[in-house]
Amino acid sequence: MFRKKIIYICFAIAAAVLFSAGCGAPSLKGAEAETGAAVMKKAVTEENKEDKSEATAAKETDMGEAGPGEEAETEREEERPDKKIEAFAETVQEAVSDRDLEALGDLLFYPCVFITGDEETIILEKKEDLLKQNPDMVFGDDLMVSVANVDTATLKAGDEGVVLGEGTSGITFQEKPGIGLRITEIRE
Repeated sequence: MFRKKIIYICFAIAAAVLFSAGCGAPSLKGAEAETGAAVMKKAVTEENKEDKSEATAAKETDMGEAGPGEEAETEREEERPDKKIEAFAETVQEAVSDRDLEALGDLLFYPCVFITGDEETIILEKKEDLLKQNPDMVFGDDLMVSVANVDTATLKAGDEGVVLGEGTSGITFQEKPGIGLRITEIRE
């Protein structure tokens, strides 16, 4: 919304400049002269003040209607898990795109299930078990493409966790008490 207002202000300034130039309006001198940049700066400053006032009013309204911070706290709690999921998923995507077994190993919850492209199930008991694997087997083409194509902002936790991937290939992760989000399954 803020960007739309800025764009509108820019167009208004440009129209005013073109109109005054086309009509042969006398130029302003001294303290009355304001450049387009000065007008823009003033508009942005006033817009920021307006946005802060609206945010403060909204916060006060939330506190007044739902008790001190109840509604606002509920919204923050609902946003936090999605942001944590998104950030963790981006970290996983980076490790996969870099084909970094070390970084991926730091994100696993052990024991972790690894299912190869040949449908062989390998239980990874510790990080060293992952590091012993052939990177080409772990980071197969299907997994690389499947993980890279996911929009992390749209991920939601399900009954079995969050699946980062499309089709049969993907990485499943979930919240582990006292540890945080960790990968529980890799499926090539």
